[in-house]
Amino acid sequence: MTNERPTIMDSIVHQFNPKRQILRLLDMEVPSVETILKAFTRMIIAGLFLAVVLVSLYGTGWTTVEQLPQNIADPSNIKGLGVLIFTDFVIPFEILSIVLLSSLIGAIYLAKGDDN
Repeated sequence: MTNERPTIMDSIVHQFNPKRQILRLLDMEVPSVETILKAFTRMIIAGLFLAVVLVSLYGTGWTTVEQLPQNIADPSNIKGLGVLIFTDFVIPFEILSIVLLSSLIGAIYLAKGDDN
């Protein structure tokens, strides 16, 4: 027996051996209806989230810098941006707030970990 390390190709062939894959498929159990419904519900929620993000990205008419209200006294134009956010861009602003809130809740859930 030689002390040669297996190559990446040897590892791939070993991992994805067709005989091994067929045995895995034959050994699988049929999932319960409850498991299928849970997976389907998760896919619907993920699809809705993706739809909200895509609609907010592609359904928004983005204004250019020339269209912003100009204020000579305030070069940062914070007031003009605030007026635009709360008049023309209310729906994208609310969608963004929901996305950020959900990501914050997810980060807290992941950081909490198990009680062990």
